[in-house]
Amino acid sequence: MIESGLWKGFVARSTSAAPQSLVALEGGMYDVRLTESPHLDTLTCFVPHGTSHLKDLLEKAYLSYQQKDDVFCDAFLNYVLLISDELTVDEPVMDLLASWGCLTIFQLPSTEDVLPGPYFFSAGGLYSAWRIFPDDKDAFILSTIPTQDDPHTYETLNAAAFGASSLCVAVPSRLKNTKSKQKPLAGMRIAIKDLFHLKGVHTGCGNRAYRMLHHASKASSSAVESVLDLGGIIVGKTKTVEFGSSQEVIGDWCDYSYPFNSRGDGYIAGTGSSTGSASSLAAYPWLDITLGTDAGGSIRDPAVAHGVFGFRPSHNGQQIPDVVIPCGVFHTPGFLGRSSGTMLEFGRHWLQIPSSDHHLKPSRVLFPKEYRTDHEGVQKIAEEWVSSLATWLGARKLDVSIEETWSATRPANACKGFFETFNKTFIDLIYSEFWSYLSEFRKAYKTRFDADPYVCKVTQYLWDEGRSMSDARKKQALDEVAIHNDWFIRHLLADDQTIIVVPRYKLDYRDEYLPAPELRSFDGFDSNLHASLSGVPNIIVPVGQCSFHSKISGREEYFPVSLSIIAPKGNHLPTVFNLWEVPVAEMTLGKDIGLLSLVHDYITANSLPSSVMTGRTAFHVV
Repeated sequence: MIESGLWKGFVARSTSAAPQSLVALEGGMYDVRLTESPHLDTLTCFVPHGTSHLKDLLEKAYLSYQQKDDVFCDAFLNYVLLISDELTVDEPVMDLLASWGCLTIFQLPSTEDVLPGPYFFSAGGLYSAWRIFPDDKDAFILSTIPTQDDPHTYETLNAAAFGASSLCVAVPSRLKNTKSKQKPLAGMRIAIKDLFHLKGVHTGCGNRAYRMLHHASKASSSAVESVLDLGGIIVGKTKTVEFGSSQEVIGDWCDYSYPFNSRGDGYIAGTGSSTGSASSLAAYPWLDITLGTDAGGSIRDPAVAHGVFGFRPSHNGQQIPDVVIPCGVFHTPGFLGRSSGTMLEFGRHWLQIPSSDHHLKPSRVLFPKEYRTDHEGVQKIAEEWVSSLATWLGARKLDVSIEETWSATRPANACKGFFETFNKTFIDLIYSEFWSYLSEFRKAYKTRFDADPYVCKVTQYLWDEGRSMSDARKKQALDEVAIHNDWFIRHLLADDQTIIVVPRYKLDYRDEYLPAPELRSFDGFDSNLHASLSGVPNIIVPVGQCSFHSKISGREEYFPVSLSIIAPKGNHLPTVFNLWEVPVAEMTLGKDIGLLSLVHDYITANSLPSSVMTGRTAFHVV
């Protein structure tokens, strides 16, 4: 029987041969009295299936625990609990357990229904073990654990690990969660960007004034609630650029420290705004998926910099009501991961895609000339990968020119080149929306504290520009979005048989000095903005790495190389449309899973690495 209400948040030092990290206790408790002692000790539960060959069953289970779980260790074998109705614990079994250092064996009937894996126990019952890992890359703003009474309500975990000077994150044993049709993501460890709400926990948006103004969230964002409904576990909230804007270097980060990028020499810029979501994945093998948000590349750019997968789903230009994302016409939730298989698994369930929309087999692969990179190594990797993909698909690889295509097919009233026409479209709407969306925050803070809230210089610059933006210019920018979308889907993504592929890499340093925001150029049109404006799905795929001589370490290091792949929407959307006129109910996520499937199928069919490593390099150095 599961009971709640005792010893929530307790932290205990693991004993014997345990690693020097700590193990946190989950609040949920099995009311099983195995001892009269009030002191905690370690225990492992085995649930052998069958009544014969117990020794073999235990040996297999032990090896499985070691391979599957990073919480279990030999220190939990001091005591062993066997769950079975009929077991004969003979001498070979006793010898095996003694060789593991077991002191006592307990046996309970299967009616107790205790899940396998590591526990702490005392006179109070059994407590599930959580392992604490230090966040030495400063990727997290909060570590979270579910409350005892409600797995959908969370609280902040305040704990430290031996020798750690940073925030620590607790993760549950992987042995206590069984995937099912109702809980397909059971046990998946997920971190969320601090623009999402998590019930019971504060939302900070990368800004101390915002966090100070608001109480802990009373409800989770729908994107987070979906994760919890599917069985996922939120282990923490990751750092974000302030309100998802555009802080690029250390000097831009004022309220919180800039997360570190593990790749290369450890000082490559992490970009934004889902900086912590990408940083944590590149650093920590104990994390599976992170949620982020993306307007002009807030998932995709950090995914490139950190050498992980990043996915921006289809979007219809409507504001997500329960996530703090200014400029909802572009800004949408998405996710990041280290494995194409995990991305596909998570996306299929989280996005809730109809099975009929899982197919994508393009006959054309466009490789725009304007987005070629000047780095010879990056371009070579991209050319080879795209050519191989096209061959595998039986598709034509076309080196197209966006400017030439625009010149031949542009609307009659368009007299400028493509990049000149849309040079300010995106950023002008960002200016306008950032100013108007955050007006309630400024007003509420002023009312409560009789002072203006502090925001970093980049956000202040966005506000200043947005405040002076005329309604006429905003309308013109929205008209430009509609023009882009009409032309882009007519003449580049001409049908559902086309994908666009662009090489991407990032090799700036986190400690570079940039001009003041008002002296920087925020204008321009890059490859991210096709998906941002039109709402088509876009995935970042890490495909290789190139060497560089580090000015930090003084040796050869490696930075990741990625491809950005843009796909069409599903068949339920018209070819020509204004995104802001398409109701959410009519907006299917169409080819989203088709794009994720295409990437995973190609990688696995061609025996390419389907996942990236954590640490200095995304791939093995040849």
